[in-house]
Amino acid sequence: MIDISEERTLYGDFAGFARKQPDREWMVFERGDGQVFRWTWAAFLESVHQAANLLLEMGIRPGDVFNLHLSNHPACAQLILAASYLGVTAMPTNPASTTDELAYLVAHSESKAIFTEVACLGVTDRVAADSGIRTVICEAGEAPPGGYTVYEDALAAQSGEPPDGAGAAECVVQLLYTSGTTSRPKGVMLTNTCFIYGADVFALCTGLRRMDRHLVALPLFHAGAQCHALWPSLVTGASVAVMSRFSASRFFEQAIEYGCTMAALFGALLRMLLNQPERETDAAHGIRNVTFAQSLTVGQYETWNRRFRAPLQQLWGMTETCSLPVMSPLTGERNLAAMGKPVPGYEVKVVDGQDREVSAGTPGEIIVKGIPGRTIMLGYLKNPGATAETLRSRPDGTWLYSGDTVRTDEEGFLYFLDRGKDLIKRAGENISSIEVEGVIQECEGVVDVCVVGVPDEIRDECVVAAVVSKPDVDLSEDAIRTYCGKRLAAFKVPDRIEFVDALPRTSVGKIRKQVVRERLATVC
Repeated sequence: MIDISEERTLYGDFAGFARKQPDREWMVFERGDGQVFRWTWAAFLESVHQAANLLLEMGIRPGDVFNLHLSNHPACAQLILAASYLGVTAMPTNPASTTDELAYLVAHSESKAIFTEVACLGVTDRVAADSGIRTVICEAGEAPPGGYTVYEDALAAQSGEPPDGAGAAECVVQLLYTSGTTSRPKGVMLTNTCFIYGADVFALCTGLRRMDRHLVALPLFHAGAQCHALWPSLVTGASVAVMSRFSASRFFEQAIEYGCTMAALFGALLRMLLNQPERETDAAHGIRNVTFAQSLTVGQYETWNRRFRAPLQQLWGMTETCSLPVMSPLTGERNLAAMGKPVPGYEVKVVDGQDREVSAGTPGEIIVKGIPGRTIMLGYLKNPGATAETLRSRPDGTWLYSGDTVRTDEEGFLYFLDRGKDLIKRAGENISSIEVEGVIQECEGVVDVCVVGVPDEIRDECVVAAVVSKPDVDLSEDAIRTYCGKRLAAFKVPDRIEFVDALPRTSVGKIRKQVVRERLATVC
């Protein structure tokens, strides 16, 4: 694939479409209270100019960083596009962050302001007080707390004419921090070109068209919602329907109500939808493609196809890739048991610990070739050591080392085995926690499961499963172990099974395995 991102920016692409189709609807936003707001391309562009003028009024200049500590809200897109235009950097964060977590991110990024919501003031007030930066509240309500700038009011007071902008393709438009496990989160630096290139590749490989409307229910502070939905829709000239949050009970109703044809989800959210009561209207929507990560079981795929008839397209990527280098083929056999195949625009290899490419069927680390700042991240903010460890020079170019363990088959499909740190090493055997989880998930009465390795004095690690069971099913440890014993090699069968009420998850449904591991880390 030819790199046509050239000198494009997110703002430039948006402004171009706003000139071509000013009166066409760009965004529908359903707020948490059910109120619906709509913008044409031209109206939203004006709001982006107002946001740019507001940032300048607040003293934010090229190279500066500001924090978006928000749930889904139009301000996220307005301010990121304004950042693209001005040459400043947005730093989105999870509104569920603790004071200590947010304080580190604000300090490390040297953010100059925080855009937040009333529900987060208990955290942001302490962070702002310690750092001496300004707080702006979005959706403050009829009686906002005193002493704060209200975003909607401040925006309305600004001119809709564009100020002078210094944005360029190579400017870092966002800092997206990866979730920390054993160390502090790392700030992934992503340029305009990174987002443009990734969005172009995604649109090509999903068949996204200008007449499509993407249902955006994933959180916009995460790369998933942006790189799987928002920016591909922008560079295609399509439209988006943004929900304040994901609702399993209303997801397909919202798809019908807003005329959505595309959606992006994760495995955990697919399972939540499958757990909803069946309805006659389950397949009455117009969605023709759903991209997702994290596999389902064979039975869950069959139920999904029968109930919802919304074709699924599996993918793999990282915040650091800013796109999806591996996806299910758009045409032909998608083979959803696999992550997919390498897509046009990216070169992918699977290598062993000595950097040698492995043959089909042999586990190894997946690495992605790219150009830092154009097709993959520029690097980690203030962390040259981690950058050098992840972005490595080889004789044939720069490669991003993912840390994920995969294998390929003879047809070129890649299968996810585990995060590097989640591969269980038991008495000389490498065990994929994902494989064991997949078997336990199929056991009747299991709602959720997480498998981890914990220290063992004799076998290095033992296999431990945390299981959430249905309340009306009498499920025992012996029953699960017997079920696994019929489907797994003996060394893969869990040594211990703990029943829990719920598993800790990230904002996009990924299990926080490090938290589970710490809770279960007693010697077997």
